[in-house]
Amino acid sequence: MTDLERLRQLADRNADGTAATAEAAELSALLRNRPDLQDAYLGYLDTHALLCWEFRNGAEQAVADSTAPSRAVAAPKSKVAAWLPWSMAAAATVVAVAALLRPFELAEAETSLAPPPSTIATNAASSNAIVALLVDEAGAEFAAGRAPQGVRVGPGEYELLKGVVHLRFAEGADLVLAGPARLAVTDSLHVRLDFGKVRVIAPPTAKGFTIGTPTADYVDLGTEFGLRVEQDGASDLYVFDGRVNIAEPRSGRVLAEVVEGKSSRCVLGGLVGPAPEMKESDFPNPGAIGFVRWQEYERRMSDDRELLAFFPFRRTTDDSLLTNSQSNHAMSDGRIVGARWTLGRWPGKEALLFERNSDFVQLEVPGEHRELTIAVWLKLDRLDFELNTILNSDRSDRGDVHFQLTRQGLPRGGLLGHPVYDHFVGNPVPVGKWAHVAMAISVDARTQRIYVNGKLARDRPFLGNDVIRPGSCRLGNWLPGENWADSVRALRGRVDEVAIWSRALSEDELKHLVEAGRPELFWNEESPVVAAHR
Repeated sequence: MTDLERLRQLADRNADGTAATAEAAELSALLRNRPDLQDAYLGYLDTHALLCWEFRNGAEQAVADSTAPSRAVAAPKSKVAAWLPWSMAAAATVVAVAALLRPFELAEAETSLAPPPSTIATNAASSNAIVALLVDEAGAEFAAGRAPQGVRVGPGEYELLKGVVHLRFAEGADLVLAGPARLAVTDSLHVRLDFGKVRVIAPPTAKGFTIGTPTADYVDLGTEFGLRVEQDGASDLYVFDGRVNIAEPRSGRVLAEVVEGKSSRCVLGGLVGPAPEMKESDFPNPGAIGFVRWQEYERRMSDDRELLAFFPFRRTTDDSLLTNSQSNHAMSDGRIVGARWTLGRWPGKEALLFERNSDFVQLEVPGEHRELTIAVWLKLDRLDFELNTILNSDRSDRGDVHFQLTRQGLPRGGLLGHPVYDHFVGNPVPVGKWAHVAMAISVDARTQRIYVNGKLARDRPFLGNDVIRPGSCRLGNWLPGENWADSVRALRGRVDEVAIWSRALSEDELKHLVEAGRPELFWNEESPVVAAHR
């Protein structure tokens, strides 16, 4: 664990009021003579105070009969960038709660345009007001001086050079912006899109959410739509659900009403008919950001020369083929037997469903190895058997590997042919929830460890001298020997990623893998807690 990660743990406990005296002393010692950690801690305190303030404000709005049409809240100066990954989920939750608690006065306005916007700030960095929060991103790069302050989005101009960001406004509207794009935020109900692509999802509390463009204003009436603005100002509207009004920018006069399934194109001279055909990928939704992030991670994986195989579970014209996308060809493709293609962690991501005793994928892990890591993203439906296979060698000889789960979901496995002294130090793999499970074996370090969601769950000392020879293996099942002919160890659930390295990954490396592949913003990496076992 890095000092920054430990600082996060201690800061969380301190903020929650649960820190023991020894932990408070450890926090103090950690901050002493470390300007980098001091700066990060100040940022954490800043964000924590902001979130408390936001929540209080939302609660007060619920009981106050406020008539203010939009909201821009003052905030202290920020140093939140270093805490962005830790605070995004909490921040999004706070904004969502605030939106839900707000009075529903806007929902009563049937077709009227949103109230006029307040004066816009000209520089994002110059404003301390907050009207939205950045709750997720993938590969996002902003232009200098036109970036949010950490998770805070105030009135001002923003330019996304590349990547995708998800903004949640105080009134509840979600806006997914795909770069390159330039956006000016006026308040929690008004933005201007100079160019680029956005998807807007607006609940009733955000009715009247308006996107201005050089050619028209687009007024949301409780709906979901995509909007593309070109460099010459021409704009294309696609309504996925509900209804959107197109208005003349200066007068507010409604030019057209566009409903679900329809589109409209507007140029400087006015409306010219339906918009050109669109691709679904032009307007990513909030759930797809995780998939975009994973695709970037997949591209980086190809540079790892110690990666023997990476199976992204991408369906091809041959339904029985599980493709190894790693270009070094250290391992061949897998052969699917029985398992069916289904949905994976995100829309567009595929997985294999193992639901019968005869389902498996045949793999070949060739060669001898002194270190090996097998990492899998899976979602268990249930645990039917005493042992449930993730990946096992087809034999049970010295040097073979077994990687399984007990009926309680506790991971087991390692190199065969040696005395077993299992020591469970973590928690089981949960049922009904995506989880990352990895087994790392090192002959040289004499360790065999299994991690669940990046945290050590099982530690078994390596007591032999054999090298690792996985050979022919089955994913999601096993090939029982003569003495185990009646033993069924079939997996029940989905698998949508398998990676195999010829080295033992560290806990820190596995945590990075978990972060890159987390299924969604609000995915909780924690597993059910059980007492320690031996």
